[in-house]
Amino acid sequence: MIHSRPGYAPRYNDQRPAKLNPDMIPAINRKSPTPTVEPKRAPEEELPLDARAEAAMKKLALEHPPVDILVNPHPSEPPKVLTPGK
Repeated sequence: MIHSRPGYAPRYNDQRPAKLNPDMIPAINRKSPTPTVEPKRAPEEELPLDARAEAAMKKLALEHPPVDILVNPHPSEPPKVLTPGK
């Protein structure tokens, strides 16, 4: 008797378990067909971490200038709470 389930190869007897079809194997368990190659790095990635962080902060500062903070010159007093526990 042939046992079949979606995502599994057909099973012809009860002695061996059914194998997953290749498209149903989770990505984390798949083996890459070729050995992994180290990705090419951009020239700025060759700098030490601190220099890369400095370059990123300068770029961020150019894209987003600082915002002017408005301060109330005459702040009012906070409201009085007369109920305990609030």
